[in-house]
Amino acid sequence: MLRAFLQRYRTMVLVSVFFFYLGCCLTINFTHIECATKASNNNDLETRDKSLSKAQYVVIIISSPNNEPKRDAIRTTWGNFVDNIFVENGEIIYKWNHTVISKQSQQNIVKLFFAVGRLGLSEIKAEKVANEQKRQKDILILDNIEDSYKNLSLKVLNTLSWISKNLKEMKYVIKCDDDSFVRIDLIVKDLVAFAPSMNAPELDKFVTLKEQQPTYKGLYWGYFNGHAKVYLSGKWQEKRWFLCDNYLPYALGGGYVISRSVVDYIAQNIDFLSYYNAEDVSMGVWTASLNAINRIHDVRFDTEWKSRGCDDNMLVRHKQTVNDMFQMYKTLVHSHGRKLCEIEEFERKTYYYNWNVLPSMCCKRN
Repeated sequence: MLRAFLQRYRTMVLVSVFFFYLGCCLTINFTHIECATKASNNNDLETRDKSLSKAQYVVIIISSPNNEPKRDAIRTTWGNFVDNIFVENGEIIYKWNHTVISKQSQQNIVKLFFAVGRLGLSEIKAEKVANEQKRQKDILILDNIEDSYKNLSLKVLNTLSWISKNLKEMKYVIKCDDDSFVRIDLIVKDLVAFAPSMNAPELDKFVTLKEQQPTYKGLYWGYFNGHAKVYLSGKWQEKRWFLCDNYLPYALGGGYVISRSVVDYIAQNIDFLSYYNAEDVSMGVWTASLNAINRIHDVRFDTEWKSRGCDDNMLVRHKQTVNDMFQMYKTLVHSHGRKLCEIEEFERKTYYYNWNVLPSMCCKRN
């Protein structure tokens, strides 16, 4: 009876079996495609940009998912200054030459990327950031970090941990915000020539250092504050602070530089480090007990809560708008890198950090 049934409906059975197997194959293939898509969204910048592993000087820009216009402004303006660092005859040198560039000479010595948290984003925002990363290939997407002010220190911790693990050639990290204009070419130029001692006649009029030592184990370079009062209320309130009445000396977060030794120390102790709302305050705490770290205060870092004005010698200008960035870039291009400011102006006095007194007396403005 079964044989008679199969003979009668043989064609129908064969067609049914064929479509069954076809459906199984399609299901398996679509599942594979979906898994591959999820894997491609896994944030491993090193697999997407092999040149990143060669970077010796890494610029991390703390950004947020909604700040694509600021990221685009940086890419169009000062982000191009990475091309002013060349390799010639095995030596890293600086040349103002970004309008006529030799990509082969540049050799990816300097790399720039934006750190963005993805946890808790809507599907639309997450997809927008992912698409931007596919186009630009310069975003470090932190899947486990919700992007908010209270998570800034966690964001920096996780970013430095990733750098320590993945970028084996890295020597120095330049950390800044996405409203900072940064002369990364000149910073790298000084690092190549003078780090970690930063002791040179060319720098004497700009820097004050904590102490002279025969050798240093690392560098912490920026515009330091040692007498900042602890915020007890408002947006910047630090509920967990207990160390003393003031914050410990720290380089202001609009832009600072730390050496690989500092990055590795933080990455290796990430589970033991206390952190606070302000990531720059946290950095001051994390590094406070480190021995033989050269702490350099430099007036060319304009990184206070309000800009001190514009000086052609400045390496970092914080609190800048997109229009400000384009104007400074235009001025630099027209002057072949010699002038940062359309008009030099000084709105607030600066100070040279006095490392020989207690922090409460450190920062008397000239």
